Amino acid sequence: MEKTAATHTDHISSQGSDGPQSGDLDEQIIHQLEVTGEEVGMTWRTIAAASSMGGCYNAYLLTLLIPPAILSFINADLGPDPRYTWITISWNLGGAIFVTIGGRMSDLFGRRYFFLAGSALLILGSIVSATGQSINQMIAGGAIFGAGSGFLEMAFGAVQEVVPNEWRMATIGIFDLSSIIAQMMPLIAWVMIRNTHTWRNSYYLMIGFQVLNFISLFFFYHPPAFKTKHKFDGKSKMQLLKEFDWIGLFLFIAGCTLFIVGVSWGGTLYPWKSATAIAPIVIGILTLVFLGFYERYSNVHEALLPPRLFKQVRQFTMPIICMCITGMQYYSSATLWNRLSQLLYTTDEISKGLYGEVLPLGTILGGLWVTFSKKIGHQRWQVFGAIALQTASVGAMSTATIDNPVKSIVLTTIISMCTSVVILNSLVLVGFGILDQADIGAAAGLAGTARLLFGAIATAIFSNVTNNKYATVLAKRVTTELSDFDIPSAVMPKLITAAKLNSAAAYAAIPGMTPEIKAAAVHGNRLAYLDGAHLAYQVALAFGLLGCISALFITSIDTRKYTKKTVALQEQDRKILEDKKLAGPGA
Repeated sequence: MEKTAATHTDHISSQGSDGPQSGDLDEQIIHQLEVTGEEVGMTWRTIAAASSMGGCYNAYLLTLLIPPAILSFINADLGPDPRYTWITISWNLGGAIFVTIGGRMSDLFGRRYFFLAGSALLILGSIVSATGQSINQMIAGGAIFGAGSGFLEMAFGAVQEVVPNEWRMATIGIFDLSSIIAQMMPLIAWVMIRNTHTWRNSYYLMIGFQVLNFISLFFFYHPPAFKTKHKFDGKSKMQLLKEFDWIGLFLFIAGCTLFIVGVSWGGTLYPWKSATAIAPIVIGILTLVFLGFYERYSNVHEALLPPRLFKQVRQFTMPIICMCITGMQYYSSATLWNRLSQLLYTTDEISKGLYGEVLPLGTILGGLWVTFSKKIGHQRWQVFGAIALQTASVGAMSTATIDNPVKSIVLTTIISMCTSVVILNSLVLVGFGILDQADIGAAAGLAGTARLLFGAIATAIFSNVTNNKYATVLAKRVTTELSDFDIPSAVMPKLITAAKLNSAAAYAAIPGMTPEIKAAAVHGNRLAYLDGAHLAYQVALAFGLLGCISALFITSIDTRKYTKKTVALQEQDRKILEDKKLAGPGA
């Protein structure tokens, strides 16, 4: 039967200060995969449970993708309020914290009710946001989205344990392909705004999907319950609560919150050099560092971040580093692409929506690749090659031009595709790289938190590099483009300001404005932003080299890990199997 959550194989630490050799550890992992779980195959309950995990993935992606696509409309309707970006920042904060908390606690107490709670929170967040009457209410809705999405992001780990081990890689690929539902939503949101002239319908659409997802989870997802997980150790919920790492939980929440808040404040609400921005970042980092030492030396019974995971360096730590670094390169595009494409290439709401689908297209192609990753094999070189190709594409994007949108579309699609290839392969590597499969929730949670924390860093870096360069060259670019016109010196600063605002009202307020002068100023503004984007892409190149080096240290999946056993049987399948065993061989 399933391994119990409380029975961990901590003997790794007893094999020397440097830990066991990689080959020895892989042999131990293979043995655990051979004895953990049961061979029931892909039953209809397995398929239904995996499909419900796909629904969870789409459910949280909706809350991640739709709000950023319509932020400007929300702020125009309920603001203007300089804090409106916190509608999405609060999502990052909640997601980064709750994915690890949910992953670890669901390892101990069972996953079903954590997923149901996450799904219910997304319904609540959709209702709060759809009825929002202020930016504060929308930020509250975003925070609820983040908390619920953190629980649902556990699906990356949960979907691997509900299918036979031999199906993990293909399932993760199909899992990602299923996200085409959510990936189309930014375009649909733009179409709805154009036709209905309100952003609220996007949230009403989310309410409907979140309710359907909750129903699907309720009826089809029945992983090992608490009694099943603790059948052999006999621990009660109260005992586990007493043994849980509450100090580590406090340090984790405090550290993540301070760090993400500081990174989000810097360069937006407060200058980077101000103590208000620097202090939370520094204190947050120190808190997380202290958390690491606390987890290592406290000997708490049920650690939030089990130290045993990090001892599996090549199987666990290095894949997470790879996905974090490639994610940072991805954020160079995620941060820049929407504004870059809208400023340089789009003409109306529909074209903006279509260009917004470029990154999702890459994600879907990446999922298609990973569906066949098991057959391709050599995951180390798949990850290395994807990071190298991504890095080359990032470098090529630093030569993007206004008159060649096809080049930019192709390169951005490749960057997104390679990101999915690295992250999805790494998630399966992490799932197969832990010695005790009862830790898969914590492992997937840590991977999710790390991605979001590094994503926050990347967003801050690329946003500030772009904006600082843009601010530096804007006046020169606009002045150069207007050099053929007889512009009075007193009017030029106003034209530069209008170009920065890039609104019809700003240009209309300038005396003597003509279509030709406006077109030249608009072109100068585009060139200035392009200069900023070029520099950001060049900075992103540095992360590619680190990613390639990290990829060399991971281990490909030993084909013996692809066993026919399922780690976490659905409860009804488990009962049927037990009844057959009790009935004897002839039953």
